[in-house]
Amino acid sequence: MKKKTMKRITLSAAGAAVILGMSAAGLPVHAMASVQAPAIVSANMQAAAPVAKGVTLSEKVLKSTTPYLTAHIKVPQLAGMLDTHYQDEWNDIMLSHAQKDLANWEKEAAEAAAKAKKAHQEFRPYELTITYSLKSAGTGIPAGIISLEIVTEGSTGGTSMPRIDTYNVKNAAAAERVTLSDLLGDDYKAKLDADILAQMKKDPEKYFLEDYKGTSEEQTFYIENGELAVVFPKYSIAPGYVGSPEFRFALKGQSAGKTNHESGLKLDLKKAATYKNARGTEMVALRDAALQLGYELKWNPSSKTAEVRKGAQWTSVTVGKDAYSYAKTAPRALGAAPVLRQNKLYVPVRFISDMLKVEVLR
Repeated sequence: MKKKTMKRITLSAAGAAVILGMSAAGLPVHAMASVQAPAIVSANMQAAAPVAKGVTLSEKVLKSTTPYLTAHIKVPQLAGMLDTHYQDEWNDIMLSHAQKDLANWEKEAAEAAAKAKKAHQEFRPYELTITYSLKSAGTGIPAGIISLEIVTEGSTGGTSMPRIDTYNVKNAAAAERVTLSDLLGDDYKAKLDADILAQMKKDPEKYFLEDYKGTSEEQTFYIENGELAVVFPKYSIAPGYVGSPEFRFALKGQSAGKTNHESGLKLDLKKAATYKNARGTEMVALRDAALQLGYELKWNPSSKTAEVRKGAQWTSVTVGKDAYSYAKTAPRALGAAPVLRQNKLYVPVRFISDMLKVEVLR
């Protein structure tokens, strides 16, 4: 580790969180289910000077040395930051954390295998997966901010308890972490908490309203396409099927482009085939929705995938896969996978409201 970096980064979890802007809560979160919040918030961050053209990522792959653990680990390594000392230590921290996770899981898997053997029980290898996503390379809005997400998900055969760590850094000659107060001002918390709670109250059956305590000092968040995404841990304010609730806000004066909400697009559910699945999730026929909204829909029977396109905007959904994206956003779970029902493809209504960002009329 080099010593001439800002504030002398250490490898402790708290140190990494403070310097790099990583979520330090260490709580398991996964499968983000997006909720589009109505508020538009002001961004106080100024463009870094000078600003790099944008960072790039390579990766280091780690493998397990034991037959008791199956590992799929890809660790991001950044290049192109203005502060190369900070960059080197950031890369070291991310690699070190992944190596420690791998060592801990290998130890636990070996111990569990030994116990199973002694009890003459079958043992199935544990699994550990680490993936990453560069949300902002420093060339987006607000300018000069790097935003990175790393998902660590381990499984012992039952329900997995993944963890999401986010890193938000100002790419400058002396790099520094970015906080919510940096983005929104010192008085951000009350308004942000109220806006999030208001969104939860619109769908009270999906959330644990009594468990919502507001955003924390080390709140998990990232920046993508001019939007602030505030993420909560799985099970913290919603049932497990919701995944990790995510509330998105367009940064005032920093919008990445006109949304379908702003364009006045609306979907009238009374004019589309709908139903509720066993979990109570409201589903809508995708073709009916596409016709109303002016989207072109193409069906691939071999892959059971539907392509949805409107001009330069494109996305696709696949039967049985609860992973939805739109434009260049990262895939998110919405609590229900697309299904075929009476020769029609149905998707959650939240795909229309949250991903396509279209107002839904009931």
